[in-house]
Amino acid sequence: MAAPAPEAPEQGSRVLASVAVLVALLLVVACGGIALRGVTDRWDARRTAFEQHPSVADPEPGPGPTDDVVLVGDSITEQTEPVFHETLDGGYHVRIRGRGGYRVEEMEPYAIELATTKPEQVVINLGTNDVLQGFPIDKSAQAFSRMIDEFGSARCLHVVTVNQNFFNERDPGLPSRALVFNLDIRRLIAGHRVNVIDWSAAVSAYNDAGSPDGPITSDTVHPTEAGRKLLAQLYKTALDSCT
Repeated sequence: MAAPAPEAPEQGSRVLASVAVLVALLLVVACGGIALRGVTDRWDARRTAFEQHPSVADPEPGPGPTDDVVLVGDSITEQTEPVFHETLDGGYHVRIRGRGGYRVEEMEPYAIELATTKPEQVVINLGTNDVLQGFPIDKSAQAFSRMIDEFGSARCLHVVTVNQNFFNERDPGLPSRALVFNLDIRRLIAGHRVNVIDWSAAVSAYNDAGSPDGPITSDTVHPTEAGRKLLAQLYKTALDSCT
């Protein structure tokens, strides 16, 4: 009876496969070491630059010397986005999330996402739709409180007041609800390191001055071109004052 054929070819294939796997592993380790050295070198260079020129280099998260800035809002923010970038991009790295018609709680998922990037400064401009929709103010305040907590690591946090100059003949209670919302938010942030950007006061002052550059809002809610420029300048002043 003939002896079975030797299995040398199959064994040889297994040996070649093992060698290929070993070579691949060695390449992964080598490439990983190169990448790690590259990251380490970049971090060491950045740290050295900060030690030599602390006013220029920035060891905190963010691109170079600029602050990472997050703007969270509704349609007011969404419509003003181009002016925000035009006004702020020279000194800040700006990320904007504005969604038309959204209340505070509806913007929470966006805030949670943005908070993971650890921005140095944050501007929250929300509450207008809560007021317009007659949403319970206590629930809005709770959502606002959660959002502030999400951005707790920010060096400076700014909140924008809701315009109290709303007008709708079918809803005469709008200004009162806006006032209560603003009072509730001020109460909420009392004792915290939170700066107030008083958009409502700015609108009132502009109207009292006779609207020198034309109407500041198109419908008592959404800023006109003049209003967008004023709002962006208010943001810049607040961001520049962060220490």
